[in-house]
Amino acid sequence: MADPNMQVLLEELQHKTEAVLVNLLNLNEEEFEQFADQRQRIVEQMQPYQLSLTEHDKQKIRNILSHDSVILQRMQALKDEAGHWMEKRGAIRVQQHAYQQAYSVDSLFIDHRK
Repeated sequence: MADPNMQVLLEELQHKTEAVLVNLLNLNEEEFEQFADQRQRIVEQMQPYQLSLTEHDKQKIRNILSHDSVILQRMQALKDEAGHWMEKRGAIRVQQHAYQQAYSVDSLFIDHRK
């Protein structure tokens, strides 16, 4: 017989994973971070029961882990999207900086278009 505490932890982990999968396209970075933190907490709580895992528990864990690739792909897509935004923001900042220079009153500014 499996430990009841382990069963509760497995159910909680499965529930949180399924909730993330259902809302995968709507979650933002902070929500993914919360999910990862909650998952880590649950896994740490499962450590004392590691030796008493039944084959059913192990199968349940494998099933939960099978969804990791989909979740990781979405997290990577968000990371890439944020990286592109940062690059774009940096380019805009460089362009704006050229026009925001403090020039003396009697000087000229000539903008050459390429």
